[in-house]
Parts: sequence; structure tokens; C-alpha cells
Amino acid sequence: MRSMHAAHKRRHRSNRLLSCLLAISSVIPALTLAEPAQFEALSQQVANLEQRVERVRDVESIEVLISAYGYYLDKALWDQVTDLFIEDGTLEISLRGVYRGKPSIRKAMELFGPQGLQQDHLHNHIQMQPLITIADDGLTARSRHRAVSQLGTFGRDGVLGGGVYENEYVKENGVWKFKSDHVYTTFFAMYSNGFTGGRAAPKPSADIPPDSPSTVIYEAYPGAHLPAFHYRHPVTGKAIPYVDAN
Repeated sequence: MRSMHAAHKRRHRSNRLLSCLLAISSVIPALTLAEPAQFEALSQQVANLEQRVERVRDVESIEVLISAYGYYLDKALWDQVTDLFIEDGTLEISLRGVYRGKPSIRKAMELFGPQGLQQDHLHNHIQMQPLITIADDGLTARSRHRAVSQLGTFGRDGVLGGGVYENEYVKENGVWKFKSDHVYTTFFAMYSNGFTGGRAAPKPSADIPPDSPSTVIYEAYPGAHLPAFHYRHPVTGKAIPYVDAN
């Protein structure tokens, strides 16, 4: 509900900005010769409004990208996940290491089974709490968001999991794509035991080895770690660095 409300507010803001843009644009032609100074001021206002509208649309596009990524993970649509990345993108899931480039990312998806969700399997990855920052040039962006995972095989035990993403994005030919997808595992817990027990974050695979080691080493729950925030505190303006409490 919270994400739907936020999306509605952004659409409303975008529509208001567009209305202002149209209103100002309609009077500019009449001022071109009569009031040069006023014409320049209004032209600058139009440019500013156009940029603000574009930034709102950028955020909406990246939210769609994040949501699509989650839905494709749910159904083991590895080809579709891979297509969300730029050619030299990177994937870093938990402590499995870094996979570089789309062919390597596609191979990494096989760590979780073949293309297409198999009968009796559950693989939900719910994407939540996106906080997106767009660079001044409007061509790159970063996000921090959370995933809650529900994994299981019918008739056996299930796993609850969660993690925090710190991702990077690039706009290629007007389309936003993943540049880097990095999820820090917060916890894994067997459904039957609840949060009284935890599982270590997954390590590199010998069968499908990564291209390079993990960029950060940490412990999942019951360990505690705080991945660095890519954005500054919204009130104090201070950076919040990586903290390892283990």
C-alpha cells in the first residue's frame, strides 16, 4: 500500500509539473519580442520544469525496473532477468562473488535452478522500500531497497530470507538498465525454526564460480552489519558509512 501511495503521489506531482509547463509555454511566444527579459526568465522556468518532470519519470522507470526484476526472480525467468542489465553489468548476490557481463550473469542464475519455476517450488523475492537517487546528468542513478524472500519445496521445509540492495543504473538510449545489482544478505532462517536460528550467507559456487571475489565480507544474522548508504542523511546531510558490528 505504501509503494502504491508513493507512486500515486509521484504521478500527481508529474501531472502538476506538466500543467505548469504547458501554462508557461503558452505565453512565451507572445513575450519573445515584447518583453525579452521576461521571456528569458520564463524560458529558464520551462527548462527547470522539464528537468523536474524528467527526473520524476526517471524514478518511476527505475521502480518499474526493480519490480520487474523481482517478478522475474519469482518465476525463475533468468533470460528476462539478464536482459535487464547492460552488457558489462555486474551481479553480486550475498557472498557468492561478482559475476561480470551478461553471459556470466546468465550463468549465475543457474545457481538457483533452470529457467522457469519448477513444480512444487516457491521462489518469491518481494521488492520493497526503494529509495532512488538520480545523478545530475540524468544518465546514472543508484537505489537502496529491500527484498523479503520466501523459498521452499512442497512437502519439505521452507526458508525465509531478506537482504538490502545497493544498486547502480545507467540510462542507455533512453532506457534504464541495471549496471550493478548487489544484495547484502540480512538473514536466512528455516521456516520451522523461525528467527531463533540463522543460516550463513551463501558462499561462492565451485560449479559456477564467480569472476571475482565478493567486494565486502560480512556475517548475516545473527551477525549484524550495515551496508554503506549511497545517499546522505536527508536532514543532517552527513554520510552514513559502512558499519560492521560483528
